[in-house]
Amino acid sequence: MQFKLAVRFLLFAGLCVSLTTGKPVSKLALASNTGRIVFTSLRDGNAEIYVMDADGGNQENLTNHLAYDVDPDWSPDGTKIAFESWRDGTGDIYVMDADGKNVIRLTDGPGTKSHPDWSPDGKKIAFSVDDLLDHIDVIDADGRNREKLADRARYPSWSPDGKQIAFVNGEIYVIGDGGQGRKRVTDDLGGKSSPSFSPDGRRIAYDVEHEGIGHIFVVGADGRNRVRLTHNEEHHWGPAWSPDGQVIAYHVWDGLWGPARFT
Repeated sequence: MQFKLAVRFLLFAGLCVSLTTGKPVSKLALASNTGRIVFTSLRDGNAEIYVMDADGGNQENLTNHLAYDVDPDWSPDGTKIAFESWRDGTGDIYVMDADGKNVIRLTDGPGTKSHPDWSPDGKKIAFSVDDLLDHIDVIDADGRNREKLADRARYPSWSPDGKQIAFVNGEIYVIGDGGQGRKRVTDDLGGKSSPSFSPDGRRIAYDVEHEGIGHIFVVGADGRNRVRLTHNEEHHWGPAWSPDGQVIAYHVWDGLWGPARFT
């Protein structure tokens, strides 16, 4: 019953997001203190960061910049948003206030930095680095003390207790905060992406693309009790848990707002 409720609610939420994002370019995130959703929209032909209420109302453009701004993630206290931007010529991680002000660049150097994810205490941000050997780095929220966490890894997602990070290397894996104890969680067909720990840390939501169609799955953090949540022929990706763990928001793309509309 709980999973059916989640699918019904989040199919509606996902459709709201799909009408604004257009194609698979970004995750979405729900703020724990306000319930607002931050997401990327291509509605004006350029990727921008927006926020909206959980019912799709009160949508607001936060970035309004000519650069490509994607992959937003709320800080645990809801006062900051980390995101990827190309405003300085390459993909780097930035942080801004929840109202879009005080934008600060956190990263530099080679490779495209993407998919930022805040630690539960708000002190660190994990992110992907796309280069010759994809890896995950962790950096302090003020841009200091950047360290590599794992090679051949993308799409980091911190566990609620801050002790593990889920990531993708073909399959879903988890690793300790210090880079130890790498463990595979999934082993099935399809390309995985966007792992997301449930608020209680017991489950991981993720998407799987197989034969051109993406679906949302949930699996126990121990790799057991895998459940498929979506079943129609639309493309689903980028799951994000509600703060109470009862529902999952995700993107839906039916092909009507495909790449040709924005290129």
